[in-house]
Amino acid sequence: MCSPLEFSQQTKGVKINAISNMNLPKKPTVAATHRINATLKTANALPIVPKTTPMLWTTVVRNGQKKTRLNEPNNKKQLKSTDDMRLFVRLSNEHEWRKLSPAGIREVVFKKLSISPTSIGLIKPVRTGFALSPRNNEAREALLKLSLRLSSFEAKLEPATSWLPVIIPTVPRYIRTEKGQVEVTKELLSDEIERVTSMRPNSIKLYGHGHLEAPHRTWLALFTKAPRPGFRVFDEFGIMSLIKKQPLSDFCKRCNGYHSPKNCSRAPSCGNCGSTMHSEDLCMAPTKCKNCGGPHRSDSRKCLARPTRNGAPAKEQLKIIRQAGDREFQAVLRAKAAEERASVLEGNFDEEPSQPEVVDMENTQASSVEDTAGDAMRL
Repeated sequence: MCSPLEFSQQTKGVKINAISNMNLPKKPTVAATHRINATLKTANALPIVPKTTPMLWTTVVRNGQKKTRLNEPNNKKQLKSTDDMRLFVRLSNEHEWRKLSPAGIREVVFKKLSISPTSIGLIKPVRTGFALSPRNNEAREALLKLSLRLSSFEAKLEPATSWLPVIIPTVPRYIRTEKGQVEVTKELLSDEIERVTSMRPNSIKLYGHGHLEAPHRTWLALFTKAPRPGFRVFDEFGIMSLIKKQPLSDFCKRCNGYHSPKNCSRAPSCGNCGSTMHSEDLCMAPTKCKNCGGPHRSDSRKCLARPTRNGAPAKEQLKIIRQAGDREFQAVLRAKAAEERASVLEGNFDEEPSQPEVVDMENTQASSVEDTAGDAMRL
């Protein structure tokens, strides 16, 4: 048998070297078209449009319809902080000047202080006396300089002050000391408050209309500055609390109700009659309040359903208020109907006055002659 040909390592290397040493033609230079096309594609590429999802009702409800906010310039004028420029004439409860009217107080102040009548504008009676409104700052300063002249008449003229009311509840009527039971009076409670807070109240009085013989009382103290919060009097009673005035609820001009006008979802109503079927410009109905049913506009201060600082009326109170307002509205309608009927009757009398009948003498004479001629022919 023939054995297979065996090639040595040397013959393989010689052949490979011979092939590599041959003068073969070089490869033609081919332009890199794929790179050029890539650069052209990137240069002329269209802008990428973001994918928009269809606005479905479910997505709107789930995500909420967001509106674009416009940054409008704030053209509203900033409200200036107006200080209370009034002056108060403080009088005791039994003072003879309390019986005077504002015009009488004006004459008394002019005579006692010898000032010009034009320095004081408006005078209003208050619980502690009278409130004076000076014309300007100069008149106010002049009145304060001359305020000592009223001290001889047991009256005080002082500027307005902003009091901070503090309620001190459950103060015992009596406290036990070495001397026995001692009644808690204004002076004793003022001294105790000054000991605890290092501030003496400017005024203190009983708060509310409780029974005088009750074992505990509630007091109201007035301060010029806020005292230390949470203090106790007599080391065991009366934790103080500041009185916070509740802000009045806003009036919504859209639905004419007493609530915040922000995000009002109620149906718009007429401000004249409260109807939701037409606007106020097209209203021909009589004036009626939407809240209490009275014969006035919905935004009137006469509305009994209008909230106060003590809060809004309850449902039972609203029911009574609306019944009373409806009765008043019906009474106004009846009065207007009676006035219209009376005016119509007066107009009818004016249009048809009683005129005397005018007798035509010529026609009567001619008719009488014809009658006599007819009678003669019959004969």
